[in-house]
Formats: sequence, C-alpha cells, structure tokens
Amino acid sequence: MSFSSAVCALAWLISTLGLWASDPARPATKLRVVCSFLPLQSHAAAIAGELAEVEQLLTKDAAPHESQLTPHHVARLVRADLFIINGIGMEDWIRRDLLKEAAPNLRVVDTSVGLSLRTSPARLLDDVAHRHASAEDAYGAHGKNPHVWLDPQLARQQASVILQALQSADPRNHDAYAANARIYDLQLLALHHEFAAVLKPLPRRNLVTLHDAFPYLASRYELNYVGYVAEFPEKDPTPQELARLVTVIRSTQTGVLFAEEGYASGLLRDIARQTGAHVASLDTLEIGQGGSSVYCQRMRANLVKLKEAFGEPLR
Repeated sequence: MSFSSAVCALAWLISTLGLWASDPARPATKLRVVCSFLPLQSHAAAIAGELAEVEQLLTKDAAPHESQLTPHHVARLVRADLFIINGIGMEDWIRRDLLKEAAPNLRVVDTSVGLSLRTSPARLLDDVAHRHASAEDAYGAHGKNPHVWLDPQLARQQASVILQALQSADPRNHDAYAANARIYDLQLLALHHEFAAVLKPLPRRNLVTLHDAFPYLASRYELNYVGYVAEFPEKDPTPQELARLVTVIRSTQTGVLFAEEGYASGLLRDIARQTGAHVASLDTLEIGQGGSSVYCQRMRANLVKLKEAFGEPLR
C-alpha cells in the first residue's frame, strides 16, 4: 500500500472507528489489551490470565525496527483499552498524532518508566569520539538503548508496570492480577538466578554481537561487551572497514561472534573466516508470537547458547 493510500485509509478509520470507540452503547467485555511486540505480550498474558484479552500488535514475522503503522494496526488499537509499549523509541514507527485522534481514550502504558537506561556499547568501527554520535544516529533523540527486556531483572520491572496498569484499568480484578503477578515474578526471578549461576563462573566472557541488542544483559551478568559490528539496518562494510573489524576481533581474542535470529549473518561469517572465530546466534525476542510462557522459554534458549559458546554445553 502506498503512503498516500495508507493516509486515506487511516483517515477513514479515524472517522468511523473513532466514533465506535467513544460510543456509550459499546458493549462491556473483558479488558482489551494490545502489546506492541512479543516480550510485552508475554508479560501481560502471564499477569492477565483469563481476566483480559491480550493481543500482540505486530504479527509473528514483523520486527519493530522495520514496521510501519497500517490501517489494520489502527483498527486494533481503537478497540483496545490499554496499549502497552516498551518505549525508548521502539514504537516510534507508530504515528501518535493519528492514534490519539482515532482513539482518544486509549491509555498508552510505557513500561520503560523508572528504568535505569544505558547507552549502547561502541560499534567496533567507532573510536571514542564517535560513540555518542553513533548512539544518537541509531536511536534518535532518545539516545538510549531500548533493549531492556533482555535483562530479566528489568523485565520484572516492566511486568510490575503492566500489573499496575491492569489493576488501574480493571479494579474489580485487582487482587487476581496481583496473585498472577506474584507467580510470574517468581518465574522471572528464577530466570535471573539461572542466568547468574550459569554465566558468572565462565572464563570466556567477551561478547561481540551483530547489532547492539545486549548491553543490559551483558551488564547484569558481567559479560565483557566488546562491542557490536553493524548499525541497523546494516550496510556492507568497505574492504578497509572489514579489515579493521578483523583486526579488532583478533586483538580482543574473541572466539565467538553472535548473530541475531531472523537476520542475515553473512558479515559475521566473513569475519569469522578471517579470525578463526565461530558464529553463534542469540534471540532478541523481537520477532515471533507471544504467550504467557514464551518470554522465559526463549530467554532460557539464549542461556543455553551462551553457555555452549562460552563454556561446556548444558546437560
């Protein structure tokens, strides 16, 4: 769909669905919750249980970094009571002005509120003078890395924000949400302890990734985040840049380069061939369909991959 066609369609939705959303005769149903992408949907589904309808805005094959607002997205948001987002720029692709006009009563819940945020590590081709500029280029005015959900401890804080939003929007189920949240928080806490127990004793701890998705996880579990290789969306490096990357990887004695599931890893494989490193992959949880247990399952899969890359395979 062309941009002009999308604007026309969105205007029609605003004039029709916006009226529907404010209709006092709208039937009372369960609380309707839309989450921007997988980790948030997983947290909200675990806390809500059967008490609310929890949807994921992006389809299982769509990535937040590459998405655009469509009439279908607007139609789903107009019918929602809560829209739960990660914040820190992850949802900047959503036209807030159109959304506010179409769904003036929709409450947007930013789960990054109150979190201690970090800038990205250095891109391996950047010198110190360019690190700040690189972060601003990647994340605009925010300047902070948005991948907070990949730290289980920060995920617990995001889940707490979701709990408070559900309780505020649906006070009759206040205690039931709290009970579900206590169970889920114990699961996230157990996940954190598993990461700490497995990763902290490992002797090899140099982390090099394709993109800058893992500074929070690396900081939490004391991995040495050497840096990342490519901006997103990535561009092929020049031969001179590739030679510099190879030199940096060799100088840090990094044995594993981590690609990201769902993205091409040809650049890392080229570097690996020249450095003797091997390529593994990690899951950013940005792509896929959520569910109440999906966050913990996929994070544990990441833990297995880190253990296999840095130490002996898990039994």
